[in-house]
Order: sequence, then C-alpha cells, then structure tokens
Amino acid sequence: MRKTIAILMSALFLALSLGGCATSKKVQTVQAGDHKLSCSQLASELTRLDDAEAEVDSKKGVTGTNVAAALFWLPGLAYTYYDAGQAEELISERRSHLTALYNDKGC
Repeated sequence: MRKTIAILMSALFLALSLGGCATSKKVQTVQAGDHKLSCSQLASELTRLDDAEAEVDSKKGVTGTNVAAALFWLPGLAYTYYDAGQAEELISERRSHLTALYNDKGC
C-alpha cells in the first residue's frame, strides 16, 4: 500500500513539475500586410485581441494549475505570471498599432 502511494505521489509531482507553467500564446506587434487591412478587418483583429487578452487573464488568478504550483512548485507560479505579463504587453502594443492604422484610415 505504501509503495502504491509513493508511486502515485511521484507521478503527481512529475505531472505538476512538467505542467506547472501555463504559457500564453504571444502575438506579433506588427504583422506583414497590416497596412492593407480594411476598416472591418482591423475591427475584427481588435476583437481577436480582446479574446486573446481574456485567454491570458484566465491563466492568472486562482486556477487548478496555479494552486498546485503555489503548493508544490512556486517557480512555476512565478513563471506563469511573468509569461502572462509578457503576453499582455504584446497584445497592448499590437492594439496600439492597429488602432493607429484604424484612425489613419479614418474608420
């Protein structure tokens, strides 16, 4: 019985170690062809950024992964927040770029 518990605990620790960091998808601030986008395409891209930001926000706070990381592997939690911050910064820069294009086109 003790051996089974030890094996389960080892497997849990390994799973948490490997999956303890929740990484966020990164966006390129400036993409080829941005200046060719129509007003409606720019608006659509801005909506997509809102969705991407919501996804990043969902990885912060009290999630199962974050609770496990706080309990068992604190560097994983720190990296999750660091990574989310980087993703949010890129989203903000892209939003500024697209908004400038939107305004320049008089949309």
